Formats: sequence, C-alpha cells, structure tokens
Amino acid sequence: MATAQSQSRRAPVAPDDAALLAGAESAAAAPGRSTARAESAAGAARTSAALGTGATNRRSRLSPMGRWLEVLNAFASRDEWGIRDLALQTGLPRSAVHRILHEMQRQDLLLTAPGGRFRVGPLLIRTALILADRLDVTRVARPVLDRVTASTGETAILCLYAPNRRQFWAVDAAESVHPIRYIWESLRDWNDLHVGSSGKGILAFLPPEEQGDILTRLPDPIPGLRPVPKSVLRQELADARERGYVISHSERFEGAVGASAPIRDATGRVVGDIVISWPDNRTSEAREVALGMVARDAAMEISRGLGYSPA
Repeated sequence: MATAQSQSRRAPVAPDDAALLAGAESAAAAPGRSTARAESAAGAARTSAALGTGATNRRSRLSPMGRWLEVLNAFASRDEWGIRDLALQTGLPRSAVHRILHEMQRQDLLLTAPGGRFRVGPLLIRTALILADRLDVTRVARPVLDRVTASTGETAILCLYAPNRRQFWAVDAAESVHPIRYIWESLRDWNDLHVGSSGKGILAFLPPEEQGDILTRLPDPIPGLRPVPKSVLRQELADARERGYVISHSERFEGAVGASAPIRDATGRVVGDIVISWPDNRTSEAREVALGMVARDAAMEISRGLGYSPA
C-alpha cells in the first residue's frame, strides 16, 4: 500500500577423460608413424593423469587446519563416513583422514559407529547449536536493508517464514525517504504466501513437495484483488524460480509494486525473503528488472551471512 507520510522513520529492528584410441597398425608397414603415435598417446595419457590428480594434489598441499576443515565440511553433507570413502570424497591421503578422524573422536567431536565408521559427536552438535542460536537473522540483514534503501531510494523489508503455519510476517525494514512509500507495518501480522511479492518470494523457492501441498489447498481461481487461475500462479512461480526473483503488481495493496528474493540458511532451507516495494507511479519494466536483481543479490548476501553456500 502506498500512502503519504510527512516524515521518514527507521523501522524497528524487530555456495573428460578423453579416450585414447590406438589403431592396430602394423609396425612393419609404418614404423616411424607407429612410434610417433605411441609417443603422442603416452603424452596425452600423462596430461590426462595430471589433470585428474590436480584436485588431489591441491588438497595434499593443504595446511593441517585446511585438512581438518575438509573433513569437518564433509560431515555437513553426510551423517556418517568411513575412512576410505571420506578419503575419496576429500582427496586427502587415507593416513591423514585416519589421523584426523581419530583425533576428532578423542575430542568428542565425533563418535564411532558400526563398521569402523564415524558420525557427528556431542561436542560438535553442542557447538553448532550454540552458534546457530547466536545467529540473529535481523542482525545479519539490517545493514543489507540499509544499503538497499540507500542505493534504490525504496523501502526494503525483511520477512520470515513459519513452516508450521505456512505463512510469513515482516520483522524489520529500512524505509524510503519518499513522502509516498510502502507502509511495511501492514505486513507484521501473519500473511499467506500466494499473494504479493512478499509471500511469493518465499513460495516460489520452497521444495516442490512443500510448494505443491500449499497450492493444492488453495481454491481455483485463487481469490484476491485480482483472482488468478491456479495454473497461472504455478507458471508465475516457475518463471520466478528460474530468474531468481519475484515481481508483483497491486496484488496485496492497490498501487504497490514489489520485488523479492529468498533468504536461505546454512542448510539451504528458505527462511524468509527480502522485499523491495514502491508505488506504481515510480515503476517501469526496466526498473522492475533492476530492482529484482538488487533483491536477488541482497538476499544472497544475507544468506551467505547465515552460512549458506550455493552449490
């Protein structure tokens, strides 16, 4: 909703091997060519081997701490590892992996599991939980919101997703200095995901099963200021997912335009979105694309601050 206010105010802080095909030519018929072919094949094999072992050689030059981090990061992607498969995964020597795993087990970072395998231990879990609890999304997002508003002149809003309710609410914003701007407090109550960029910035990027379940429960056509067939909404969400951001027009409030993009935590889970909103008297197709890209980049910056690393 765009409305006039005489003063601006700061919102409350509420990641080929090529096949060598050797012809069975007679050495007696063409001895010189056969020798040259053999030398060429040997050279290509040496080059291929060098390329294939490049990553392994790089890891073998890691410092002791670098090797520890390679092993530790592996447990972020899988619960359990054996020495052999972890050495293959990280490219580290088996002797180094053996030494690191057993040292981590002695420090209670890992526990032993059947079959000579290792899994995450109590000290590592405790440390992760304490650090995660200290990671405040609003604290990470606040400077990003301020920079977005300073660079665009428009209101930037942080919204968080409640998976159990399958709704979102706005928790913080940096407000535009324009006298006519989006009043973000209207989003502080619980809001549905299928209306406006503020909700669709989350909905478009949820796992397919979760998104599908939400859409299945909606009537067809979907009610709103402008009722939309469910098939149209599905296509809008697919298009947004492909480009990385959502654009909406007058869906939640008449005259409001929004651009949004998802925020992810360290596990890649969507935890909310960042929304840039402005009145339609300041919009154009080029501006919408530009602000959509700003939202996408800002959301990625916040996500990285929360530990996310795109694949």
